[in-house]
This record gives sequence, structure tokens and C-alpha cells, in this order.
Amino acid sequence: MHNQNEQNPIYLTLVAKTFMTQLSYKTDRKAILIGKNAKAEAILIDLSMNEAGVITPRGAREGTQLELEFEVPALGEFTVLRLTTKVIHRHNSEDDIYLKLEFTGLSTHEELVLSDFLDYKQRLHEMGKKTYIQ
Repeated sequence: MHNQNEQNPIYLTLVAKTFMTQLSYKTDRKAILIGKNAKAEAILIDLSMNEAGVITPRGAREGTQLELEFEVPALGEFTVLRLTTKVIHRHNSEDDIYLKLEFTGLSTHEELVLSDFLDYKQRLHEMGKKTYIQ
């Protein structure tokens, strides 16, 4: 016997959205980290609906708020996102520093752009193609 919720489109949308927020996709995109006192170049190496991973020559402590700026192809055009984030993890990586950033206060538009880009990455993955897109 099926659960009633399995037939409910709103429930199914929520399940799909929850699943999408847990997926992280590899990427290799130029980015900029913007702090209170400085900017630093970075490479965005993984991205999900909730978090991003970047490699940067300048570190930041866990709990530090930073803005992350990068461009993605989404919604039929290239869109520059400037997202407010909080550093939730850091570690040294060869000559640079890896930072895991949690998004805070995404707007509906920012969520749509991220979702469209990540949906694209998922379609590529399902087609058996590599998910490395610049």
C-alpha cells in the first residue's frame, strides 16, 4: 500500500527540493571572496543549494561572514551571484586554503539561479557526461 503523501505533488516537490539541497556538484569557476577589509580571488570547486567550497590564497576563521561572487549560466543567461555566506570549515590544501561556505539569507531569485544551474549539472551527470563545467 502506498503512502498518501507519495501521490501529493506538493509533497513530492518538497522531497525533490530536500534531495537537491543535499547534492553537491564539482565545478571550476572563478570567484571573489569579499570580507570587511579585503577581497581575495578564489576558485569555486563545489556547489550545492546550501553551501560552496572554494580554494583561496587567503584564509578566514570559522564563523567569519564573507560575500561570495561568481557567475553561472542559468535561466537562459549568465548570471552573477553575490551571496552572503558564513565560513563553516577550513583547512590547508597544498599552497592554498579550502573554505566551506554556508549560504545565509538567499533570495528567491538566488535560489532559482542556483537550482537551475544545479539541475543542469544533474542532467549532465545523468547523461553520463562529466560534471566539470566552466
